[in-house]
Amino acid sequence: MTWVKPLPIVTPESQPFFDGLREHRFRVPRCRSCGSHNWTPYPACRTCLSTDQEWVDVSGRGSLYTFSVVHVGPRAFTQDGPYIWAFAKLEEQPGPLIVMGNLIGLDHDAVEIDMPIKIGYHDVPDHDLTLYHFEPVTHDI
Repeated sequence: MTWVKPLPIVTPESQPFFDGLREHRFRVPRCRSCGSHNWTPYPACRTCLSTDQEWVDVSGRGSLYTFSVVHVGPRAFTQDGPYIWAFAKLEEQPGPLIVMGNLIGLDHDAVEIDMPIKIGYHDVPDHDLTLYHFEPVTHDI
């Protein structure tokens, strides 16, 4: 299978994030001064403006904060529509850690604000790259 969608450009600043994805770990910068997690990665903490940050693993678990059903996506994603573009509030604290991505694995009618979701991983064929998405949390009885 040939991958035809655009792929992210890995920069020295984003390398720790993509290294984590390759290992199926979700990593974000955390401020050493105030403890806030920062998404998307940025040179300074968005809470206190400190530049003293470290990359840390987060759980990948959270709840659906908000979403939109995209019926006609841009160029290479046109054939994927309709799909769900989601904002998840991960469980890490202090403060909200909101991450965006596709939500897969359920009917659009089943999507509800605050539903439990988690990060899933997709290894891109023929590339040394892993991408992430959101998927519903299923509870086995």
